[in-house]
Amino acid sequence: MYHWTQPYEDDYIKERIEELRQAQENAARNGKILVAPYEQFWLPVLNDMPDVEYLGRQTHRAPYGTFEPAADMPFHGALWFTPEPGADLPPALKNIKEWMPAGAVVDMNARTVKIQVEEIEITFTSIDVSLNAHELLREINRELVRVNAGVYVWRIEPVDEASPVRHLYPDGRIPVLSNAHTRADVTGFALLADRPYQRTLVYVGIAAHKTSVESLWASLIRGRGGCSLRGASVLADGEVKMVTQPLAEFNVLHTGIICRKALPGKWEAKDDAVYALVFEQGTDVESDLQSLALKRLQEALAFPIPDTWAKALWEHALEAEYIQRLETGGDCRGGVRIDLTKPWQELVQNLLAQEALKV
Repeated sequence: MYHWTQPYEDDYIKERIEELRQAQENAARNGKILVAPYEQFWLPVLNDMPDVEYLGRQTHRAPYGTFEPAADMPFHGALWFTPEPGADLPPALKNIKEWMPAGAVVDMNARTVKIQVEEIEITFTSIDVSLNAHELLREINRELVRVNAGVYVWRIEPVDEASPVRHLYPDGRIPVLSNAHTRADVTGFALLADRPYQRTLVYVGIAAHKTSVESLWASLIRGRGGCSLRGASVLADGEVKMVTQPLAEFNVLHTGIICRKALPGKWEAKDDAVYALVFEQGTDVESDLQSLALKRLQEALAFPIPDTWAKALWEHALEAEYIQRLETGGDCRGGVRIDLTKPWQELVQNLLAQEALKV
């Protein structure tokens, strides 16, 4: 399910942590602060400093101190900063910590990272477990640097413990609905894979700001394939409906966009197909689809369909491709397209003759 399942270690990071710790200690013994000319682990970066003037020979001056080449040169361009007495230093040069190497435990189900070194304990939540181990390690360290945590991770170990939280996408890979102007995270989808490089959109749930929702909605109702999802262009099957609910805590709208043909009771005589979608959690999806498909057939066909035919008619219609499965994910747990252009009456008569259906 996940990109990685074994502990991941980066020996280069481990070695550099120790080298930089020693270089920082050497600078501190000389009353200096070690600074990097570019992003280098947790070190302050020269380009982030305000009001810096270049004097030549890799020497820079600012109202609050001087930046000069480091005596031991632990890496290319390393600088020592000497503060002016009583000067107000930029935030990056205040509260310089002694950073320590650390390992982290990644709970893939709970989407958390736990780091503990001596008395320091740090927990991050809502991590992106769809990343590979190298990418995830990089993101963890970026966050540690951002909060000036004082620890830098060189080893991460995944665990797969039971979690009371059910995730829409267990593998952590959240699809995106996009057009030429914006994009939105997808909370659920149902697509028909009927054409190469294009999908028929039956349902999509998205979470985005109002302007993004309006832009994506406009693209879908134009019916020109202006949106893409999961690497393919998507085109809605006829008329679509939209329902929105504000998520005030996150300042976004949760929006459901669904084809009229997928709404129970909204079938029209001109329709060439109807859809059955399952959203309920904790139920048997296959059984629910059988029941929903039967109800849609009872709604659309001109002859009666008894409830007792649900399982047998489902199996034979799937085999004959009168019913097609949809690609689904997120809060949509299953779905099918029911082709109304097929000779359903002939299929039923044949099944009755074979005694596969009983009156």
